[in-house]
Amino acid sequence: MHRSVIARGRGAARLATPIAVMALVLAACSSGGAASPSTGVASPENPSKATVDSPTLEGTNWQLTDYAGPDGNTVPVPDRVAATALFQDGKVTGNAGCNNFNGTYTLDGDKITVGPLATTMMSCGPVQDALEQAFVTAMGKVATWSLAGDTLELKTAEGKVGLVFAATETASLTGTNWVATGINNGKQAVVSIASGTEVTAIFAEDGTVAGSGGCNTYNGPYTVDGSSIKIGPVASTRKLCEDAANTQEAAYFAALDAATTFDFVNGKLELRDDGGALQVQYQPTMP
Repeated sequence: MHRSVIARGRGAARLATPIAVMALVLAACSSGGAASPSTGVASPENPSKATVDSPTLEGTNWQLTDYAGPDGNTVPVPDRVAATALFQDGKVTGNAGCNNFNGTYTLDGDKITVGPLATTMMSCGPVQDALEQAFVTAMGKVATWSLAGDTLELKTAEGKVGLVFAATETASLTGTNWVATGINNGKQAVVSIASGTEVTAIFAEDGTVAGSGGCNTYNGPYTVDGSSIKIGPVASTRKLCEDAANTQEAAYFAALDAATTFDFVNGKLELRDDGGALQVQYQPTMP
């Protein structure tokens, strides 16, 4: 079947209709109430990302691998979902699977007390939201910590494992498979991804970016200078999908076009415009 290609440049029109997905507004000019440092991490399923030699509780990028399920037994983190934590100088920051969080912690030998945690207020979908609820609940119950190689276990006062983390290296823009978790809808709001769609990006070392806009595949050039980035113009196939996917895709291509800076925040890649407004947020995932 022949599929035509359409170029999308920096003059692409903004959207006139909202994306038909359930989402809460994430402040377009900031990441919300969670003050958080840049702590990009790689997916544990991604073999191209090595673990850290001789990690310590504090100062290591931790990615969640298992957590306490509803029955109290540990279960693995679902595919294509990431939660992270960084313990540093009495403050813990990270991403709970959907929202960024921050809080305090205290140590006394192998004893640890965490929280309460403050989070941003974006909805990401049932899988991410369920993980986030379990993550925040477990963090509030941890009482001890232990390290075994590159694995961190946080347990309750009763000795039950609440959270298990793996130490990870910092992610890079290239060589990582990114899946979008939020897209600017062109109306000063970042919304979650439409149900049944997946928006992706792979930044290659040769200066090209490719992926799926949720309906069509796309590719184009990009350039980086420090933390500055210019993407596009991108070209895509021209298949028609459901209205929500088409509208979301138009918003995504416009957001890529508007992006001028990038940063890694709590394990996620963020693209922002000149005014600091978040355009696209991605999480790392397996190839």
